[in-house]
Amino acid sequence: MPRDRLDALLPPTELTASLSTWLIQEGRLLPGNSEVLEQFCKRVHAAGVPIDRVSLHQRAFHPQYRGVSRIWTPDQPMVEKFLDHGIERTATYIESPVRLVVEGAQSHNWRLDGNAPLPFPVLDELRDEGFTHYVVEPLVYAVGTVNAFAWTTKQPGGFGAADMELFRAILPAYAAVSELKALRRFIGGILTTYVGDEAGRLILDGQVRRGDVRAITAALTLFDLRDFTAMSDRMAPRAVLRMLNTYFDCVMPPVEKFGGEVVEIMGDGVLAIFPHGPRRSAAEACSSALAAARAGLDALAARNRQHPTAQLHAGVALHYGTVSYGNIGSGNRLDFTVIGPDVNLTARIERLCRELDRALIMSEAFAETLHHPMWEIGHFELRGFARMQRLFELPPA
Repeated sequence: MPRDRLDALLPPTELTASLSTWLIQEGRLLPGNSEVLEQFCKRVHAAGVPIDRVSLHQRAFHPQYRGVSRIWTPDQPMVEKFLDHGIERTATYIESPVRLVVEGAQSHNWRLDGNAPLPFPVLDELRDEGFTHYVVEPLVYAVGTVNAFAWTTKQPGGFGAADMELFRAILPAYAAVSELKALRRFIGGILTTYVGDEAGRLILDGQVRRGDVRAITAALTLFDLRDFTAMSDRMAPRAVLRMLNTYFDCVMPPVEKFGGEVVEIMGDGVLAIFPHGPRRSAAEACSSALAAARAGLDALAARNRQHPTAQLHAGVALHYGTVSYGNIGSGNRLDFTVIGPDVNLTARIERLCRELDRALIMSEAFAETLHHPMWEIGHFELRGFARMQRLFELPPA
């Protein structure tokens, strides 16, 4: 196709306006940035712009990854790669044109169809694959974050002036939609990280007013690390944090694995719920809670076998009851948590784990709901509860 094929199909200003309108009216309604990039590239390609590879490199604010790279090519599935924290210190980032754009917020382009030396290894790789021109633009968000948007072609002679004009002209509209999607993902990710999946969903749905609560029936699981106060007193603060994270890595993943949700991290305590609902019976909720508790204790035991001189032990309380789930607090500072007598009872039971030298203790309500034979420990008076509580444990192996 001749070099002026873009002007023959649609003037750059009209194509920019058309794409901008699509981004604002339709693109912003797509689920996420992967879908936006894919649909956008298909429209640009269909308009006659010779894009054979498009990549979008975005920073992310997430506890598990630092950024995300997406690569689009015609007639191929979108490639999405999440980048680990610390990527900025690796050769992958340092020796890439993305770093140049992110740190300098300037456009760059390199012709790949000759023999001239190229400044980055990825450009040599693209040349070897038959690409002729690489263009990378800064995609700047309103908050100041600079991302990188790269376009590559295999067309002889590379991109023309009209193509380059289009790439730069479309950036503001694309950045507006991309930032919106990134912000939505960021907010959802942060809420999930700090308050959990269900609470995060409720908050995003508008349950943000103090006193917005609902009653749920669930199996409750409370892990508590033994001797935490003594360990904190004799260990350096950083060592305490490392120890806590090791402990959490043992007891929290099983909660998610068996369909529960951590609703509160209270120092060294982990409170999780396994709701009873349309898709899970009361017995199934309790069975899942027990499986998570046992898996967490097993993970701690496996960790202790690898570190015999730095043992970590926990007690687990299991109960079945009804809790109030929602917002409490004052003014602009609220907490989304669970409260109620059944939460208090679970905490009282957990305190007995150390006194009775048990790793796992169940309430009568939990044992009865589980419908499995359990070993009765006895009747106990618990502070704040008038009735004596029958408590149970797993039968001897």
